[in-house]
Amino acid sequence: METFNIITLSISVVSLIIALFSIYYTLRTKRRYEKLAIRLGNGENISDILKKYILQVNELNKKDDEIINYCNKLNSELIKCIKKVGLIKYNLYNTNKNNLSFALALLDNENNGIIINSVYGIDNSNVYCKQIIKGESKNKLSEEEKEALKIAINK
Repeated sequence: METFNIITLSISVVSLIIALFSIYYTLRTKRRYEKLAIRLGNGENISDILKKYILQVNELNKKDDEIINYCNKLNSELIKCIKKVGLIKYNLYNTNKNNLSFALALLDNENNGIIINSVYGIDNSNVYCKQIIKGESKNKLSEEEKEALKIAINK
């Protein structure tokens, strides 16, 4: 029985020595990691720096979402803006040296808008405006207005 106790005691001592070496190397590795983290953080703990950066990234993500929402609102408004323009200059009475009369079509993406027709004469000048809905007018269009509308729609 005495050999059994000696063997048990020697195994326990060896286990204790292994445990102490493990604890020593674990603590030493931890200290080396902490020194490295402080050295990488320029005197600050790198884990604190990383937490700050994570907070900053989250704030940037929130700002990105706000910017995306703002851009989506702008895009929905831009659909309504004038994007297509057609201009025809002409001489209605063939009396002027210059083509001072014009038909101007101003349309959005869905071909809604107006046509402005300015007729210039020697004694007077008239301006007319006609509404355009989906590329069509309820009013009769002159040839120049039709041409200006065609140019605008094809842009």
